[in-house]
Amino acid sequence: MALCRCKNHPPANNRNHIYNHALRPIGYPNTSSICGIPGCHEPGLVRLTDEEFGLFQGGQDIFEYDHNSSKVRVENL
Repeated sequence: MALCRCKNHPPANNRNHIYNHALRPIGYPNTSSICGIPGCHEPGLVRLTDEEFGLFQGGQDIFEYDHNSSKVRVENL
């Protein structure tokens, strides 16, 4: 699952998810995607795993955040 973290709060990788890629949500930095760290109100980048980034390279541009709380569309590179 994708994560949203600002430049100041890169995600901590764990054995289940390693986030090697960061993409801009549509409109970044004027986006509704805000860093998921409690207390942080900075615009967030969409952090993807290698598998998700492969989907992006194949044309997918909408990703789900953890817990299916919302989805986000990312900009093309």
